[in-house]
Amino acid sequence: VDATGHWGAGAGDVDALAARLGVGERQLRRLFRQHLGAAPVSVAQTRRVLLAKQLIHETGLSMAEIALASGFGSVRRFNETFQGLYGRPPSALRRRRTGEAGGTIRLGLSYRAPYDWPAMLASLAARSATPETVSGDVWTRTLAPQVDGARGRISVRPDAGASERLTAEVEIDALCALPGVLARTRRVLDLAADPVAIARDLSTDPVLAEAVAAHPGRRPPGEWSDAGDDPPSDRLTTDDPMLRARAERWRPWRAYGALYWTLAKETLNAQAA
Repeated sequence: VDATGHWGAGAGDVDALAARLGVGERQLRRLFRQHLGAAPVSVAQTRRVLLAKQLIHETGLSMAEIALASGFGSVRRFNETFQGLYGRPPSALRRRRTGEAGGTIRLGLSYRAPYDWPAMLASLAARSATPETVSGDVWTRTLAPQVDGARGRISVRPDAGASERLTAEVEIDALCALPGVLARTRRVLDLAADPVAIARDLSTDPVLAEAVAAHPGRRPPGEWSDAGDDPPSDRLTTDDPMLRARAERWRPWRAYGALYWTLAKETLNAQAA
């Protein structure tokens, strides 16, 4: 994990990822093979290729800029990878070329429905993080070199033309920092969540079932810079021993369980009043 939060593909990167997760490097490789059917290096390369394809299809960046922005070490390596995978150069994959007004990069960020975007914005606005702002239906984060490896900003809003997709607009002065910025954005907005699995598992708790049904797609916002020992989905911020004991049945969704627990208590208090 580098300074921008982006996971690379070298041996040192795999060692760093294993250390952060608290497992040995050999164990990490075994888990990747068991659950993903590929080595960490292969998964990292796939992530780079997928981001590069998205940049080719959705932006007007040059191929050299895309190579840099998607994490390839050189244009030569970028071209060789695409030639080997697709039998043609990356430029042949471009469907269209659109200008980037004012240097803005526009990309789609996918998620699994349902997603309660207004509730997410309300949670982000309530935490009053100085580099973050919420205006209307748009969330914006200001980038800082000491944290992100670049200056600029990223703004995210719903995509009016597509379901299960948000639109990100990025202004950034160092394209090599783009993968890390996108990864951090996805973590803050919890775009990797599986709301169907979360609702299914949490609904087995009778206290949460009604709140889960009444508020589909609620998600707790993540942290921009995350160094927690627990995965965000399973992280609790309460010291209440009774709640922590009950939350053991919510694993691996304790963070979501705590969110719905608060909603359930609000409903019960309203009914009592």
